[in-house]
Amino acid sequence: MSFGASIKRDFTLMAILLIPVAIAINFAGGSLAKTLQLWVFLDSIGTYLVAMLAGPWIGLVTGVLSVMLLSVGDPTMLPWAGLAGLMGLVVGVLARRGWFTGWGGTVGGFLVVAAASVLVSAAITTWLFGGFTTSGVSVLTGLIHENTGLSLFQSVLASHVVGEMLDKAASVLIAVLVVRAVSDRALLRFPHGEVFVSARRKARGGSTVGS
Repeated sequence: MSFGASIKRDFTLMAILLIPVAIAINFAGGSLAKTLQLWVFLDSIGTYLVAMLAGPWIGLVTGVLSVMLLSVGDPTMLPWAGLAGLMGLVVGVLARRGWFTGWGGTVGGFLVVAAASVLVSAAITTWLFGGFTTSGVSVLTGLIHENTGLSLFQSVLASHVVGEMLDKAASVLIAVLVVRAVSDRALLRFPHGEVFVSARRKARGGSTVGS
């Protein structure tokens, strides 16, 4: 499949209509986490859901748009738009290959997403914000830095391992559970629907897929 055809495949009418719903989910989750100063972000659930159902390119667009809208209330969020888009792209690519059709693949996908997010987010936090942002995970960074012999970057990395692992585990799990709750007929309206429906049919026949 060519690059242009891959992009065109993602942007069906049903997939496009799902974008505002996904952004609303991201906004609600992100606002809750920031208000409660949680050590998680919860602003990617909608992005992952769209990426799993519709593909990597629409996942990328949803991630970037979500953070751009969140940055209206908090401009420090803007540098994370690229990371959000990248994570949507990664989840979409993995979903297209069937990683989220079984629990084994879901765990593997979560680890890939979490590892990439930890490295990129720690770098952005350290070099653009001096190690601390308005998110709750920065509270953990401060605790680690003050009570251990770790450098600032090491403290940021350690705190983000905790924060990102928890956040990505929750975000991926919720998105997968939502997809699993969708009927076969509804799934087939989305670009990746056949991937999940085929896995279900094979599982019903005694085979295992993505696990």
